Amino acid sequence: MNLQRTTHLILTALPRAIHRRGFGIHSPWAYELIRDVLFERHHYYAYQDKQLNTRQEQQLFRIQNHYREHPIIIIEKKGQEAANQYKETLQHTTPSTILIIEHIHHHNAALWQHIVNDPHAIVTFDLGHRGIVTFDPKRIKQNYLL
Repeated sequence: MNLQRTTHLILTALPRAIHRRGFGIHSPWAYELIRDVLFERHHYYAYQDKQLNTRQEQQLFRIQNHYREHPIIIIEKKGQEAANQYKETLQHTTPSTILIIEHIHHHNAALWQHIVNDPHAIVTFDLGHRGIVTFDPKRIKQNYLL
C-alpha cells in the first residue's frame, strides 16, 4: 500500500470513527437509523434467502427494508450519467423520498459534494462507499460523516 493511500485512510477513518456507532449524534431519528439500520451487527432474517453475501448488499437490503413505505431511488451510474440522473430525480422528489448514491468518493465525488451543498438535500449520510440523502424540509440541514 502506498503512502498516499495510507494517509488518506487514516485521515478519513479518524473523523468517521466518532460517529460510526452513533456517538455524538443528537437527533433520535438519525441515531436510530445509524445504530439499527446502517451499522446493524445482527444477522437479518433474509440474508441467506436473498443470497446477500457482502456487507454492502446487506446494508442496502436493510435500508430498503427500513424505508419500504418510502420511495427509494438508487443511483448506481458514474460520472456525468449520475449527475444527469440526480437532476432528473430532483424534479420528482417528495419529502419522504430517500436517495442512495453509490461510488461517492471515487467516480461520483464531485456529484456528492454538489448534493451535500444542495439546499434541496436536507440530511445526508456519507458512508464512504455510498451516500444517503433525505429531502424532508422539517429537518435541519446536516451532513453526517460515518
